[in-house]
Amino acid sequence: MLASMRWTLLLIATGCAGFDPDNEPDFTGYSEELCTDAGVANLNINISDSETAMLVTIDGDDLIALDEIRDPDGDVVLNWNDWYTEKNYLTSAVWPLSGEMVLNWPIRGQDAELFAGQWTVTLAAVDARGNYKSGSCMNATVQSKEDPSFATATVNVRLVYANGVDEIDEVTNAVEAAIDRWTTLWEPYGLYPNVRITTGDIDPDLPYVGDGSEDIYTITMDSYEDEITLVIGDTIEGGTEYLGVAGSIPGTLTANTRSAVVLGWIASAGLDGSFSDLDISIMGETMAHEVGHYMGLFHPVEQTWDSWDACDDTPDCRGKAECESELGTNLMFPAPVCDFNDCLAQDQLSDIQVEILQRYTGAL
Repeated sequence: MLASMRWTLLLIATGCAGFDPDNEPDFTGYSEELCTDAGVANLNINISDSETAMLVTIDGDDLIALDEIRDPDGDVVLNWNDWYTEKNYLTSAVWPLSGEMVLNWPIRGQDAELFAGQWTVTLAAVDARGNYKSGSCMNATVQSKEDPSFATATVNVRLVYANGVDEIDEVTNAVEAAIDRWTTLWEPYGLYPNVRITTGDIDPDLPYVGDGSEDIYTITMDSYEDEITLVIGDTIEGGTEYLGVAGSIPGTLTANTRSAVVLGWIASAGLDGSFSDLDISIMGETMAHEVGHYMGLFHPVEQTWDSWDACDDTPDCRGKAECESELGTNLMFPAPVCDFNDCLAQDQLSDIQVEILQRYTGAL
């Protein structure tokens, strides 16, 4: 069943996304400016009895991180200190990485469910040395959805070809086949990508979106408010080191400097610049993988082999050989697992990974 979405604008944005009356979610909203006192600010969110997930996006001048979440009974359901140095990653919101912070709640099935009343998200503003900053102001956007089952969802995606990429027939044909592969990967888990293909005025040498880019902000201003933006270019940061990059974990459904997934087609096609069936399969897996990050999934193990996701049903393996054996077919494994002849199909998701994807507020 399709979930419905409610969007609450807590601070009016400086621009607006492309408007289509048949595609707009149902808006309610009010304006608010949050400023810290003793380094923290409370964002109070009124949740109805039908709302089941919320997405909080913060844009501030200083480094912003989640301090804690309290439910309407006053109970702390998430505290930054429990996760800041934890080697099993739950959300990037607890780390003061930039002035842009994104939180989706609940994250997993085991996390506290939303129920009616006023929820409080406490936010911290710090400087580069980690000192709390009083009087630091920020913009907040809250989006929520009504999805009583978290069983099936459509994920709306705006795919944007960078300048000139849409004119390369071999690339566009490969991308369409890769979308089919992506669809096949997600269908067993009740997830269905709905891709709208467009073009955009952005350099085909795409930025490393995790560092933030005004070009990404500009390109996502033309996405609908229920779409994840996926940009296809030639390269990322001038090279082919990355198959794809997600702006943050999770990502926002509003426009900011990290509000997209980027993918470089040359890295997928390989040195000969031509797409084999295997190349197309890996491109489809990359699309599903990077959008998975954007919806809240971490790698089940990082390539340092000493940190993992917060899913109890993905093993905390150690070492390359052990991890490839235990997790190499997982869609979120950090890299393709290949020999000289072939690569493993990375088409598996654990039950808790699926819980995270289904609870993302943009999974409707």
